[in-house]
Amino acid sequence: MNPEKETQQQDFPQYLCKMCGRCCKSITTEHTYEELQEMTINGSEAARVFIDLFKQYSSIEEARKHVPDQVDQVLNELGQQEGFDINKVTFYYCPYLSEDNRCGIYENRPECCKRAPNNPWSCMPPGCGFEGWQFEQREKIKKEVRKLKEYLIAAEAAAEDGIVPGKDISIDDLRKIVAQKISPWKKYGAELW
Repeated sequence: MNPEKETQQQDFPQYLCKMCGRCCKSITTEHTYEELQEMTINGSEAARVFIDLFKQYSSIEEARKHVPDQVDQVLNELGQQEGFDINKVTFYYCPYLSEDNRCGIYENRPECCKRAPNNPWSCMPPGCGFEGWQFEQREKIKKEVRKLKEYLIAAEAAAEDGIVPGKDISIDDLRKIVAQKISPWKKYGAELW
């Protein structure tokens, strides 16, 4: 279960976009600009596209002038994460967004734009048309994680001599597999689902 691949495998409901343009005016990423540059040097096409396409605001305050509600929402969510450092947050904007919030490169826009929000936990602007979709996707993922946990609990209860009944796998190996499948969702609280 990979957050980005999970979303890409589904039909994406682009029609939910309300065309407010706020997400195109307040883009941020979990990586610093320097990390994105390093990723580009190391061959990351996604990082290269991001750096080539989006332009940096000079400061958080500059971004806040354009989309205050979104900037504050993003900073609030990030501020709840362990190790949050506001000095590592950079906001970007798309220079191809027109005055009427239309994409100037719509037919040739990159994949990151076609699939925004790129996962159910993306921080979209308040009132975004994707809120309901994101909630549904989060619930589907939570259900999958719970099923994995339930399977592990049942296998642990039925195990004899540390082996899963009917399978050629140890409980320890099964625990590792389940932990690996759940790991992409840990930062969203998967341990508590």
